[in-house]
Amino acid sequence: AKILARAGQRMIYTSPESLTAKSRLRFHTNPDGAAVFETTNGGWIYMSNAENMDAAGGVFGVEFDSNGHVRDYVSRLTGTTRNCSGGATPWKTWVSCEEYGKGQCWQVDPLGLRKPAKTRLVEPAGGNFESMAYDVSDPR
Repeated sequence: AKILARAGQRMIYTSPESLTAKSRLRFHTNPDGAAVFETTNGGWIYMSNAENMDAAGGVFGVEFDSNGHVRDYVSRLTGTTRNCSGGATPWKTWVSCEEYGKGQCWQVDPLGLRKPAKTRLVEPAGGNFESMAYDVSDPR
C-alpha cells in the first residue's frame, strides 16, 4: 500500500504527462463514498465524495495515467453539503448524495465533460440521503 494523498495537503504528481509537480487544490477532507472509472487515455480516475458541512462538500477526482502515475487532482462538484455515499452508474457517471435535510443526489461526469446535474431520484424539497442504489433491469 502507498499513501497518495493526505487531507488538506497538495497532491504530488508522478506522471511525466503532468504540467506541474503538485496539485493547486488541497486534497479534500472527510472523504467518503468512492468509485473508479476508466479514462480515454487508458488510465483511470478515482472519484471521492467530501462529506463536509455548510456547502463545503463536493466530489473530487484523482486521475492516473495508463502506468498508474498520478496525473491530476480535480474538483467535479462544489457547493454541496455532507456528500456521503453514492454510486457508479452503467452510464459511467458518479451519483453523489447529500446527507442532510434538503439534500439532493447529483450525477457527476468523472471526466468533467458535462456539468454536474441534480438527478430525479429525490423530491424538489430534498432529503437526507446516506446512500444510493439503482436497478437498470427492464421489468417488461
